[in-house]
Amino acid sequence: MDPVLSQPNQKVEAALHHFKMEIAGIRAGRANPALVENVLVDAYGGKMKLMEVGNISAPQPTLLTIQVWDASILQNVIKAIQEANLGLNPSSEGTLIRLPIPPLTSERREEFIKLLHQKMEQARVEIRQVRQDFRNEWKGEQEDGKYGEDEFFRREKLLQELVDKKMTGVDDLGKGKEEELIQI
Repeated sequence: MDPVLSQPNQKVEAALHHFKMEIAGIRAGRANPALVENVLVDAYGGKMKLMEVGNISAPQPTLLTIQVWDASILQNVIKAIQEANLGLNPSSEGTLIRLPIPPLTSERREEFIKLLHQKMEQARVEIRQVRQDFRNEWKGEQEDGKYGEDEFFRREKLLQELVDKKMTGVDDLGKGKEEELIQI
């Protein structure tokens, strides 16, 4: 990879990673720990992610379990899951919380597909914004005389190729998640 693309590539990869985390939280028909791991829980005088206060696992395709490490925050964890509005109803046994994953209705699937498309568009906008920021920066450097017009166009072409490749990656990830949501 061309050295001028190392910084833009890092920013684009960060946007792509963020997109992957976002779509992992969209519920398909199966239990997935990513569904609840970023739920914020009131614990120890602040907000902590659920994955920081307990162990999340999926022992069955339709069940998530959360082993809370500190029994004193168990009720806070249950309250946080209910307030996250994920459509899940937690039940507790000691320090173990069970989250049965109900099957998705067709209306709910359509809502999640719409949400997925919104997340895809947000990722595309972030990537295009990175492209615009670097293009503007390079244009300023070229106008300051740091390099010529040919170098600017070379960089611009390389950046566009990178952006095109990553946009295809966003589309592929989105199609995969959509297939997962459509399956019954």
